Amino acid sequence: MSSTPVETTRTGQHTFTATNPRGAQVTIGRDGAPGAFTPGELLLAAIAGCAALTGENLLVRRIGEDAGFTVHADRRKAPEDPNKFSSVQITFDVDLSVIEDEGERGRLVDAVRRAIEKYCTVSRSVEEGTPIDLTLPR
Repeated sequence: MSSTPVETTRTGQHTFTATNPRGAQVTIGRDGAPGAFTPGELLLAAIAGCAALTGENLLVRRIGEDAGFTVHADRRKAPEDPNKFSSVQITFDVDLSVIEDEGERGRLVDAVRRAIEKYCTVSRSVEEGTPIDLTLPR
């Protein structure tokens, strides 16, 4: 069992609240539910958030402590199965113009990409197809 379980509790028709051990909460619902993330949106947020956290130190070290950036996550659905993502696209929106040398910019981009590929738990788990063990009472 995980050392940091997330609990998801039904709070209404097609709405749930997920709570982590530190007390943070997020509302989950079907597409169109006001104030709620769909499970797919949460997956995209987790992938983007993991990429952002993984790349943050490298970017801040090179472009400064006040470096602001946004990571966008989008998906394509499989045409043969609308209940499955066929791919996820992650895009960093960051101004690298403070690094004047094109070679240095390229090395930074490569370093961020390598760090994400090696250390981003969420995207690595999705890409490698982590098995899910489901338990229901009998």
